[in-house]
Amino acid sequence: MHKQVTAVIIILIFCFLFSVLNPLPAGEIVSESENPITITILAGQSTSDAGTEEMMAKVLEEKFPGVQFEWICVDWGDWFASQAEGQFLSGNVPDILIGKAQDVSKYKANGMIKPLDRSAYANISQDTLDMVSEDGDIYGLPYTESFQGVLYNKAIFAEYRLEPPETLAELEHIVKVLKNHDVIPFACHFQESWKVGNMNMQFLMNDIFIADDIWGDHFRADEVQFAENERMKTLFENNRYILEHSFTDAIQIDQYESDVRFARGEAAMYLTGTWSLQALSQMVPEVEAGLFPYPNQSGDAKLLVETNMTFMKGNTAENEELVDQILEVLGTDEELAKEIVDYTQSKSTFKPLKDYGSISIQDDINEYQNSGRLLNVGIGNGQLVWDYQNDVAAQTLLWLQGRISLDDVFAYADENRGSSSVVIE
Repeated sequence: MHKQVTAVIIILIFCFLFSVLNPLPAGEIVSESENPITITILAGQSTSDAGTEEMMAKVLEEKFPGVQFEWICVDWGDWFASQAEGQFLSGNVPDILIGKAQDVSKYKANGMIKPLDRSAYANISQDTLDMVSEDGDIYGLPYTESFQGVLYNKAIFAEYRLEPPETLAELEHIVKVLKNHDVIPFACHFQESWKVGNMNMQFLMNDIFIADDIWGDHFRADEVQFAENERMKTLFENNRYILEHSFTDAIQIDQYESDVRFARGEAAMYLTGTWSLQALSQMVPEVEAGLFPYPNQSGDAKLLVETNMTFMKGNTAENEELVDQILEVLGTDEELAKEIVDYTQSKSTFKPLKDYGSISIQDDINEYQNSGRLLNVGIGNGQLVWDYQNDVAAQTLLWLQGRISLDDVFAYADENRGSSSVVIE
């Protein structure tokens, strides 16, 4: 026993002397991540965006192996604004925010974001940069564009010799023909208020903002109202028209169910955006769809384009140079950009990728673009912020459910006009 203790002591002394006489080489990492640099990314995701964070994370982790990336992914419509504003008020602004172009003006005004370094956006098309420019600086890196209008099943239209309508009268004719052949005219879902909010803005863009591109500014200044606008009642009635010519349970179903039914050919048209193409291609790859704008009251409706995924630099003093480098990678990696737009069925804002795209309705988009019939929905979204739109949409749902009147919806919209431009002090 005494010999065993003596042996242990000798071994310990030997280990101690070895560590003193043979220290680790200078700069060698003992712990792989003892004090890692952490970059927080708050990603507000739209319907088709979930999964893009994994694509970006793979690239960023390869480019910046010594950095720990902390991703916070939330639904853009329901949680992004509250998460971003909550972290700002608590003094924990994310290093990078991924929202929409329409977020830039609001977050710049309240001091949440900083201007970007030119290296981040030098590759981005000027028309999309115009949507995120404030006081001569660029505050957002626009990354993808989506398109909004009415998807239609080309096989059904061909079977009944129908063409995309230009006027409301032509749309009513299509609906009549389809009903006479027991075909449901519209796929739609009214379970979520965001859906109604999106539909309302589509109608507002082509019936209100197309004639007055600062109507929202006039509205916030109490110079115009919902209730006094002659066109407003007709465009809101479009919601009821679609509901009455959709599935019998359209008021209860969600987007997924609506996408499934349209993909199966259970309805001929679908007022939505290119985000639905992602689901359609996965469910029924062979379905052939086209896209046209929902006709307005003057017969000159345009296809809507939205600058969607947009990167912003949080207003924090820490790691600014590193954040600039990260945004430069995101704004210049063309292979990543291709992967993301293919996955989300959107268009890239990269100048070198102007003609790149695998959107199944690309020919229709090109036709409207070449004829000057694209309208940027950012015009309306920038003046009537999403929280306000969503609140009005919730009231619209109550009207569609028969619980309040349309006059009540307009009264709510007019009384709460102040919330259409929210600035955090």
